[in-house]
Amino acid sequence: MDRYDKVEIEKFIISAADDKYRDFNSKLTKTAYLLNGVRIPILRKYAKGLAAMEGLDEFFDEKPPCYEFCMLKGMTLGHLKNIDDDKFFRLLTRFIQDIDDWAVTDTACCAIHRKDEAYRQEAAKLALSGDVWQARWGYVAIMTNFFDRVDMILQVVKGRAAVGYYVDMAISWLIQVLCVKNRGVATELLQADFVSPTVKKYAVRKIKDSLRISKEDKEYFCALAQNK
Repeated sequence: MDRYDKVEIEKFIISAADDKYRDFNSKLTKTAYLLNGVRIPILRKYAKGLAAMEGLDEFFDEKPPCYEFCMLKGMTLGHLKNIDDDKFFRLLTRFIQDIDDWAVTDTACCAIHRKDEAYRQEAAKLALSGDVWQARWGYVAIMTNFFDRVDMILQVVKGRAAVGYYVDMAISWLIQVLCVKNRGVATELLQADFVSPTVKKYAVRKIKDSLRISKEDKEYFCALAQNK
């Protein structure tokens, strides 16, 4: 497909739908969008082709008719090549407005690998937003690309504005990753009074479940969280 065609995308989604996967996925997601049940690897492969098509602005302006259409938008962002920052951030802003689910947020965000200053600033701005999905995107982007930026991490965790389970879980996930990639800031966050007991509780769960953290380190980090 050389140019955006909504009908063709919808035909692909219907043809790739899996009823059993739809039923399984419906238990994990709380989206208002229609679920068809297309598996992530299939969507990811298709999104790679969409990233090269003409009419990206039209694609991102389109209100998603279903969950998979929304997911394809997000996945396409991670495959964009030779696109200037103004256009990238314009498309990103449009896409985040469509999000109503943690899985779409995380799948799309984790596929974007940018460590430049422009994306760092955007990630910080989103993390400090009062909107749940903007904030979750920001924390996941920081976890993926900016885990070495100590001052930034402390600033956005301390200054969080959005509330609720999905933001708490994003911050706890960030802390878990920091236990592997930046022990110093993980230690500081687990001891900080500005990190809520709820976030620390979720972080402890994630730390205990991690296959990348040693038994000794699990005991160390969990003790830090539980002693505050």
